[in-house]
Amino acid sequence: MLEATALPLRERGPRRPRGSVPSMARTSLPTAWVSGGVHPVDIVVHDRESARILLEYAVPLFDAEVVAGSAWAVRLQPPAGEGWIVGLLALIDRWLESARLPCAKVLCGGRSYLIRTSPDISRPSRVTDITGTAMPAGVPRS
Repeated sequence: MLEATALPLRERGPRRPRGSVPSMARTSLPTAWVSGGVHPVDIVVHDRESARILLEYAVPLFDAEVVAGSAWAVRLQPPAGEGWIVGLLALIDRWLESARLPCAKVLCGGRSYLIRTSPDISRPSRVTDITGTAMPAGVPRS
């Protein structure tokens, strides 16, 4: 049998005697997906057509409504319990492909998530406002 040689560990700083500092239990930050209550999920929409497509796909799975603000969004109310995140991710993936969008901004529990489509799916991008009017995609050069 072959024996592997162990590499020495790198030290971070001076060692303290064991028990000199109270140990703290390692906790992970709760995410909006698994924390105590179920938070509504807002998906930012770019125009009426993408909002229509998202609502069409979302209504069979979630309670949904369009919310106006500085940016328009479709608000989804996930059901209580577990397992809904898989349906949400499948919904977003289907919507991005159908609406021919490169990514989705998802807001939930005070956090913001950017969900992108597969990089091998190439599509021309077209930026519109909520009325469907084409907008310049970049900053004009002088």
